[in-house]
Amino acid sequence: MPVESAADRAVFVSAADFGALATYAPAAGGGATTLPGIFDRPTIAAALNDAASLDARPTFLCRQADLPATADADAGDQLTVTGVGAFEVTSIEADGQGMALLRLGAIV
Repeated sequence: MPVESAADRAVFVSAADFGALATYAPAAGGGATTLPGIFDRPTIAAALNDAASLDARPTFLCRQADLPATADADAGDQLTVTGVGAFEVTSIEADGQGMALLRLGAIV
């Protein structure tokens, strides 16, 4: 059972504070949905033996209830983050507490 309420989660991702607005467009149709969330483009360093790699994998954290019912990362859905650009949604990871982490792929 989640500790915070749906209203608490809405404040956490508010675009008026430190969040961002994005438009989720399901490939299956049904219309695009505007939702607030937190866009992040972390840099991940990975090393294997003598080789090193840096990888920036953008993510978007949002309330799971804000996602359209037809959201499907395997279908080629797109997320357009205001002021950043459009991305392919490569996975949707629900945390079981009412939030979902969207892993984003190449800019469309």
